[in-house]
Amino acid sequence: MATTEPLTRIPKGLQHIISTRPNKFAGRLPSRLPHATNKFVQPRDRVRKWNIRPGDKVRLLVGTPEQKYINYKDASEGWKTFSVKQVDLSRNRVFLEGVNNNRSNVIHSKPENYDTLNDSQKQSYDEQKNFVPTMRPVHYSNVQLCYEDNKGPDSIFVSRMKTDRTHFNIKSQRLDWTRMAARISGGSEIQAEPIKLPWPKPDKPYQHPKPNTDLDTSNSITIQDTLVLPGLEAIEQTKAADLVPQHINAPTPSDTSFADAYIRHMQGTRPLSRSEEGFVDLLMPLYLSEELSPRFAKSKTYKAYKARREFEELERSSIGKSAVEDWEASGRDRNLKEAMELEEVGLEGVFLKPRTRKEVRDAAITEFDVDNESMRKEVNLAVREGKIWDRENGEWIDGPKAENIARKRARRARKERKAVERLASLKLEN
Repeated sequence: MATTEPLTRIPKGLQHIISTRPNKFAGRLPSRLPHATNKFVQPRDRVRKWNIRPGDKVRLLVGTPEQKYINYKDASEGWKTFSVKQVDLSRNRVFLEGVNNNRSNVIHSKPENYDTLNDSQKQSYDEQKNFVPTMRPVHYSNVQLCYEDNKGPDSIFVSRMKTDRTHFNIKSQRLDWTRMAARISGGSEIQAEPIKLPWPKPDKPYQHPKPNTDLDTSNSITIQDTLVLPGLEAIEQTKAADLVPQHINAPTPSDTSFADAYIRHMQGTRPLSRSEEGFVDLLMPLYLSEELSPRFAKSKTYKAYKARREFEELERSSIGKSAVEDWEASGRDRNLKEAMELEEVGLEGVFLKPRTRKEVRDAAITEFDVDNESMRKEVNLAVREGKIWDRENGEWIDGPKAENIARKRARRARKERKAVERLASLKLEN
């Protein structure tokens, strides 16, 4: 039927979505590998710290007596212990060796010459038995860790566990912690001190993946300095000084003539002149560094903030130390008593306790913090007003942003003045 013809049969109701299978298992092939149940477990309900790992010995708390006990009846002769083979962290399941080793027939693909075989050969191939044992998953809460397996009723199991602080294990490349037994069954019910439980040793130590020589760059090449940036001293007396950002608040370069010349040169439309070649070779690494690692990157701003704070702490400590040294050199307030006994002062007989080193240091640091805070407020106000610091004269001068702000304020004041004049000139008509 052509695509332009209209549809003549439209399904009515919801009959078209009803399954035609006789049951929900029809058409599904059973899995041939250990797998957990399809029931989804919410992340908030998953076990956060797994204290049972592959290699541990555990016992079953639920199931038939044949699965739990040694004598297949009761716990008089002891519990069976099983070895943990693998775990499913997303569904809170563990796989135990020997628990419900169900047999499953593996389906092999048909050979290429299957159609050429006779009936007896086809029947022998179709009816072959390839059974493999599969392990059934068990919930994490239905097993209990074995502390000491004595193959009898005197085996000791951990009925309650606790953990310490989580840390990263470099050897295993995963989060790790120390597990301890707070309560055990088979011995004393409550221990005086928690018993440290060692982790099972892995079959082989973790090995870091080796780099792929075909895809990865070797370390000897990556550590080479391929980008060499010229210093600001090399371009201070040149025309390119205005194109290089001198500080973090500097605007981006507005003159793009050198960049355009470089692009045209790479496209082959216009060759570079001698002056342009010198500036391009000088500025291209700076432009490249600005693109790859901008001045406003989070890491750079945090690094600058941390450096300023460290320098401020060093300055505070040095000021406090120098204040204490000057105070000790001046005699530690020894002249204070003589000044208090003067007739002009009029405080004869008043006892004053001399200052300590800590008080002198704290007073100097407090004065430094007050001055530093006032200076920081002055700098923030000047930056908001668009002013630029002049190093030669040591003062703030108006920059392009300040001129723009002044022009906007003058225009706003002019509008307000005209509005007031219009209101004053209004007259009521009879």
